[in-house]
Amino acid sequence: MSDLLPIRRESLSEQAYRQLREALMRGGFKPGQRLVLRSLARELGISATPVREALFRLVSEQALSLDERGSVLVPVLDRERFAEIRDLRLELEGRGAFRAAELADEAGIEELAAIHERMRQAKAAGDTAATLLENERFHFKLCALARLPVLYRIVESLWMQSGPLLNRLYEMPAATPPDRHEHLAVLAGLRDGDGAAARAAIQRDIADNGRLLIELLPHAEAADTMIESACNERD
Repeated sequence: MSDLLPIRRESLSEQAYRQLREALMRGGFKPGQRLVLRSLARELGISATPVREALFRLVSEQALSLDERGSVLVPVLDRERFAEIRDLRLELEGRGAFRAAELADEAGIEELAAIHERMRQAKAAGDTAATLLENERFHFKLCALARLPVLYRIVESLWMQSGPLLNRLYEMPAATPPDRHEHLAVLAGLRDGDGAAARAAIQRDIADNGRLLIELLPHAEAADTMIESACNERD
């Protein structure tokens, strides 16, 4: 007999949660999109129960929201909420970059450089999905190099909330030319062991892209109107 163990419902729920979380972080869902339980279960190849558990876990983490009828929605961020998320990312990812410059070894830095190169190639090829994936990997690898697990988890939560906007970012002109991308400045700071430089570079990256996105977002009152309109269209 093999040593395989039966898959428990809890493990299916955890797997569904991870896949949905990653899709949110990479812009796999659009702001205002309604997530249909049965469709997601069919796509994931599992029953509805673990998907429902995963969805409500994401609701509890504010990555998803519920309307008055109990439908699960991808939130429509308003400017004020996005600005709060951006400012928290500036602080936390900046702190992570500073510490990473103190702790990262050559292998870790080269892995980060390889991620950025894949991102550059994907962007040049017009592959938005791959670009988003490698950009996410760069930011989270940088956080991982800081060896601050609580910070890492909080940053994950912030990315889940803002991820659905990222597709809009890559439909716009780049904030900086590819040969002057702030990721390159982050790498230079890490190689020099210069925490202040690494922190400043990742903060510029977040701020520059945030500046492009925030002009596209409604204020809070308008966001509420957009959500109500989307719900009415589904009736």
